[in-house]
Amino acid sequence: MNAIRIVQAQPQARGFTLIEVMMVVAILAILAAISYPSYMEQVRKSWRSEARTALMQQMQHQERHYTQVGRYRRYVGDSGESGATGKYLIESGNCEGRSNIDSCIRLTASPKPDYADPHFGMFWLDSTGGRGCDGAQRVKCWQ
Repeated sequence: MNAIRIVQAQPQARGFTLIEVMMVVAILAILAAISYPSYMEQVRKSWRSEARTALMQQMQHQERHYTQVGRYRRYVGDSGESGATGKYLIESGNCEGRSNIDSCIRLTASPKPDYADPHFGMFWLDSTGGRGCDGAQRVKCWQ
């Protein structure tokens, strides 16, 4: 009689080696290092847009009040839609060279401490149509 041999196959190792995992982690770290600064710049752009929008909305309210009453009013508020969620503090003040707020108003949007922007500081808009900002890239602040 012939004997039949049954050979059991050795189970193959499954999974990843440590080197493969470390290579994937290194690739992800490189991608994150490249993309994070770009992502943060886009986030800051949205914050700047929020500031400009809030200034224009408040100026519309001020002009409406001026049309009805004949003078502007003091204002301090937030740039966010729902109160304290805004990234900027909106304040009213006198225009440059004017002693009071009755005939000319200047609105400023100052970034809150957690939302400081390295390129732009405070944005401003006045009732004469002037607008601008502080910071290293003043020419681009309202673009």
